[in-house]
Amino acid sequence: LYDKGRHVFGLHLAKDAIRKGGSAVMVEGNLDVIASHQVGVKQVIATAGTAMTESHVKTLARLANHIRLAFDADKAGIAATERAIPIAGRVGVELEVVTLPGDAKDPDELIRQDASLWEKAVETAKPAIEWVIDQYEQRYDLTSALGKRQLTTEALELLRSVDDPVEQEHYLQ
Repeated sequence: LYDKGRHVFGLHLAKDAIRKGGSAVMVEGNLDVIASHQVGVKQVIATAGTAMTESHVKTLARLANHIRLAFDADKAGIAATERAIPIAGRVGVELEVVTLPGDAKDPDELIRQDASLWEKAVETAKPAIEWVIDQYEQRYDLTSALGKRQLTTEALELLRSVDDPVEQEHYLQ
């Protein structure tokens, strides 16, 4: 009856806001959706974990061609963002990543600290590939040859998943 890879939590509540705003904000947890709707950020839906699927993206693409990911800022969230890039490319939607300020682990926690910070974070989302490359830059020591090699190896692997040659060339530069 319930297929986690197909259903989008809160879509029935967010549908109008997604259409009107032209974008959806995808989070991991149901509580993130509930807290967001309570403070008036209504275009938020959840995947029930980091398992964003092509089915999720196709469902959202019928409403808007722009998705902002606000997964938790842990290893699983970063890995899920990397997996989402080729999925979004195949479906033909733009993908951005919401960075949570401070020490907030998820949108619900940030909203409890200050709802205006959540609204600002959603509005200042960054293109997914840029966000992932920034994560690699933080992960490696770019003052060493080894760190630079690790960064470029991972970044080039990520860029291989980009189908659009213009976008790929932009990030290669």
